[in-house]
Amino acid sequence: MIKYAIANNNKILFEFTNNKLNKKIEFIMKKRKSFFKKKSFISRIIQNTSVFISKLNFFDYLVFFLLFLVLIFFIYNRLQRSVVWTDVRIAVENVDWWYGSGTAPRYWYATDLAVGDQAKDSFGQTVAEVLNIDNYDQGGPYRMIFVDLKLRVDFDKNKNQYLYEFKPLSVGSSLIVNFPQNQLRGVIVQTGDNEIDYYFKTIKVIKNGVYIPIADQIKEGDKAYDSSGNLVAEIIELEETVNNFYAFSDIRGEMIKTFNPDYRDFEILLKVKAFNTLDRDFYINNTVLKVGSKIWLQFKDYAIEDATIIEIID
Repeated sequence: MIKYAIANNNKILFEFTNNKLNKKIEFIMKKRKSFFKKKSFISRIIQNTSVFISKLNFFDYLVFFLLFLVLIFFIYNRLQRSVVWTDVRIAVENVDWWYGSGTAPRYWYATDLAVGDQAKDSFGQTVAEVLNIDNYDQGGPYRMIFVDLKLRVDFDKNKNQYLYEFKPLSVGSSLIVNFPQNQLRGVIVQTGDNEIDYYFKTIKVIKNGVYIPIADQIKEGDKAYDSSGNLVAEIIELEETVNNFYAFSDIRGEMIKTFNPDYRDFEILLKVKAFNTLDRDFYINNTVLKVGSKIWLQFKDYAIEDATIIEIID
């Protein structure tokens, strides 16, 4: 009985050892197969590459060489640029030729745009931020809108030029910035951090032939504001007379002074918001402030259109 148990244990031990050895051999064989497969795969790649290279001709090498030069040029050009922030001021207008390039924007344009709004690229990085908005009434549905932006741009050291989305950032060039709720389009009118210095000029204008229902609306102290509530024009003094003009009389055979009681003539002393450029003063709607110029003034309840400047006081 003891001999049978010892023999049985030896048999079990042999089978266990043999099974363990078989697994080890199987594992080694799998590793060798995997190694040979990899080696075979690498050999095939090398062989296919050699075949491919052997089939190339002079023109193929020339194409690869040109592509290599383009890649080197691109890398060099990119290394000459650095990412910086700069300020620009744009005049908002429709820059597409099919829409009517230069057309003033409508009242609904940029109504949702506010100071502090940011535009981001596809990686979530901020590329533009609104610093200031000047929105002026132009009469009817039209507005005059200027937007000050802070842009993330590339600075080209070789050309000493700013680039936004690979396009030169210069005065007169068009600019499109996509905000979450608005696509801002316009023409760059100023670059750099120089702010426009606004001030007030006192002028005297005349406006003849104003129909009485409109004339009754015009009062001393009336003020015009932009969309942000900033003052742009104020009536300081007002002189009103019955509309008069000269007409030829067939009976008398001469020019006589005629009065029209349904209309009024005005001489108005105004304070208007202005800025200076090219050694000239401009009203905010780009009217040159000089004697003889026509100026349009948009108040809340009425408009004074085509008034003639007769005096620049200060």
